Amino acid sequence: MASVQRRPTTAAAGTENLTEDAQRWIAENLLLGASADQIASRLVQRGCPLPTALSEIKRASESPYLKGADVLRQRLAKRDWILASYGRLAGISGEFETIARARDLSAETFFRDYYAANRPVLIDGLVDSWPASKRWSLDYFEQKLGDAVIEVQTGRNDNRDYEIQSTKHKQQMALRDVLRMLRDTDDSNDFYVTANNGGHNRQALAPLWDDIGQIDNYLDRDSIQDGFFWMGPKGTVTPFHHDLTNNLLVQIRGRKQVTLAPSWDTPLMRNHLHCFSGWNGPEEIAALPDMERPTLIQCTIEPGQALFIPVGWWHHVVGLDMTIGLSFTNFTRENDFTSGYTTYGQV
Repeated sequence: MASVQRRPTTAAAGTENLTEDAQRWIAENLLLGASADQIASRLVQRGCPLPTALSEIKRASESPYLKGADVLRQRLAKRDWILASYGRLAGISGEFETIARARDLSAETFFRDYYAANRPVLIDGLVDSWPASKRWSLDYFEQKLGDAVIEVQTGRNDNRDYEIQSTKHKQQMALRDVLRMLRDTDDSNDFYVTANNGGHNRQALAPLWDDIGQIDNYLDRDSIQDGFFWMGPKGTVTPFHHDLTNNLLVQIRGRKQVTLAPSWDTPLMRNHLHCFSGWNGPEEIAALPDMERPTLIQCTIEPGQALFIPVGWWHHVVGLDMTIGLSFTNFTRENDFTSGYTTYGQV
């Protein structure tokens, strides 16, 4: 039986009239398969008289507009069935029980077996020759760019939707002050330099790009400086989300634990807004019944490793140590999936 989604807003609770938001909520939950009894019970809990609730549910059920929307619901149900079938076939193959791992993977093999196949892979040896692998540390950053003003996400602990509302958490600080915070912090998710700060930090940290080498035939040589810089204390959390491009996550210092869910399990990921999931973390998903639980695959990225995260794959990331890393989207193969994305700000 389908569960009722989110709480209805009944500003006129206790009266004969429901708000427009509550009416929309009734229609949404009818289309999601919730029963009339479930919906009525929730409305009554929110202060709506039972006769009013039952009458409104009946009126919505008989609406020709809702019946028209139900045709689209059936089409989506078929799409979900196809995606679930892909998931079952992937389970038979056994190839997605763990993250594949490879060393010195050629670009030809990478693009054929992983990029085009929408399959993640953990790669060793790609960045061993980078100066950053040996140089990058808090002391090195302070000596080279201590006075640079960078952008950082702050105040994340006060907002459970800190990632969705990331623009509210942007703050500019001297790099040396961020480094001091990192030295003084054992474990925190309250501040983090992320890809969401990339627009400002590409320029502010430009001298560091000299320490970044090439990944021949993987990434476009002329746009290597377009990578995203990440730095934060142990305990940083990036909640479940999917990207709109293929992504290469390169770890320079510290370890990150990454939990992935395949793209075909999107119907199980509670995609309530844009590219974000309503699940709080892997533990919450692990407690679900089998038929409601997306496949979760976990790995730890060590310094010097690169994790390929395919477009549409959900991922949840936790810093196991103080971490410094980069991510890249400038592949030498087609990676413009964003221009066809029409539901920004929505599901």
